[in-house]
Parts: sequence; structure tokens; C-alpha cells
Amino acid sequence: MRALREVLFWLKRELEDIDPDSAYLEAELLISYVLNKDRSFIYTVDFIEEEKIKEIKKLLDLRKKGIPISYILKKKFFYDYEFFTDKGVLIPRNETELLVDVTIDTIKSYSLKKIVDIGVGSGNLAVTLAKKIDNLTVYACDISLFALKFAKINAQKYGVIDKIKFFLGPYLYPITMRNLQFDLILSNPPYIASWEIPFLQKEVKREPWESLYGGWNGCVFYENVIKDLKKMDKGVFIFEISPFIYDNLVKLIKRTFLKFEFHVYKDLSQKNRVIKLIWWK
Repeated sequence: MRALREVLFWLKRELEDIDPDSAYLEAELLISYVLNKDRSFIYTVDFIEEEKIKEIKKLLDLRKKGIPISYILKKKFFYDYEFFTDKGVLIPRNETELLVDVTIDTIKSYSLKKIVDIGVGSGNLAVTLAKKIDNLTVYACDISLFALKFAKINAQKYGVIDKIKFFLGPYLYPITMRNLQFDLILSNPPYIASWEIPFLQKEVKREPWESLYGGWNGCVFYENVIKDLKKMDKGVFIFEISPFIYDNLVKLIKRTFLKFEFHVYKDLSQKNRVIKLIWWK
């Protein structure tokens, strides 16, 4: 047996080579995962068995190979909730919480009842909104059956499975083909441009490519969705962006709509992160 505090600081030092800013937190998370206890519990333990240390070393090896911590732990906290996730599903990001804030404010301001979430992934957006807002119906679309499976698991976990309707298919197609009516569209789509690929962290490259890559200019998703929006009389579209493609998106909006307004929201790093587009004819 070894003192748990000794193992904690050894693990922190090992993880500093990957990400010094989150090394201590990740050390806590890995130890609590192996012990199957909350992070706060580990500070009530004096010693840790050798078998548990071997398990920790295996997880550390995975982390050093570039496996994201969320895939190792099979979960990621987002907003007020813990979402089940795994390889093949985009990991929820902290900056995406801004997208939820803007959407909640918009839904409440206009008393909206039906929304579409394009690219539902783990369900972090759809489930959070269904939990936070009463009498809301969410149409959740994704091109991945695997992602839809996880989204349904998370919706079931938080008791909102009846408020979310899941559809397989790209962009708005699953909704428009069924002539479903809705008040608002939101999305955290793929927006990584070709030139950004060499600069991505190796952990990010472990995530599903179809959830990240936005074409040579990062705007392919927006171009396809906005083409559909132009056919509609009016609407609201709230979406996350990369700050690197902001100028291109503004040009796309201006050349597509005659009557519109859009609002830009900055993340905690003061980078353009979310756009709310309102258009009408």
C-alpha cells in the first residue's frame, strides 16, 4: 500500500507533461474514478492498495497516448449536469454553455415552445434545455446513430426523454421532410477549417471528425443550413462558431438575407463564440 497523497502528487507530476493547468484536477478525477468515489471522498482515504495503483497507471498510459480524460472517465460535466460520453461522440465544451445561456434567454423572451437541435451529439444542449425550460419540445437531429444512442441515454437519465424527439439525418432535412413546425434552431456544428488541423491538440483529433471538420473554410455546415433558412419566411438561428471564421459568416449572412439582425456573444476569453441570427421576409 502507498499513501494516497503520495500517489496523488506523483500522478499530478506525470500529468503535467500533458496539461499543467489541469494536471491536479485530472489526478483527482482518475483516482476517484478508480476508487468509484466522489473527488471529495479521496481526501478521507489514507492509503491506496497496489491493485488500485496498477489501475491508475493503466489509465495514465491511456492519457499519455492522447485519449481525452472524458473518454477515459466516460463522462463530462456540462452546465449543471453530468453527461455520459465515449469515443465516437463529441465531448461537451465549457464554452458551449454560452450557447445554452443565449438560447434560454431567447426562448423565455419570445415564449417559444418548439426548437431544433442540429447535431445533438451527447445531448448536452437538448437535455439541458429540456431540463431548464418547462413545456419545451426539442427536435434533436444527428447523422450518427452512435451519438443518438448516447443522447437518448442522457435524456433518459435526466427524465426528459418524452420532451425530446430524436431523428437521424443531416442538417434540417429530418425536420423539413416531416413538415414539423418549430420556433428556433440551435447548433454547435463542425467548424474547424482545413488550415487549423495541424494546430489541433492530439486529444481533439481523437474525437469524431464529422463533429469537428467544417470544410476547407470551416463554413460548410452554415452554408447548407442557411440555404434552407432562406426558404423560410422568418426564424431564429443560434449557433456556436470559431472566432477564426466570424468574418466569413458575416459575409454569408449579408449576401443571403435582405432583412435580418444578428447579435454576437463573446466567451470568457473575449472571443466571438455565439451568433444569434433573426431573419424575415
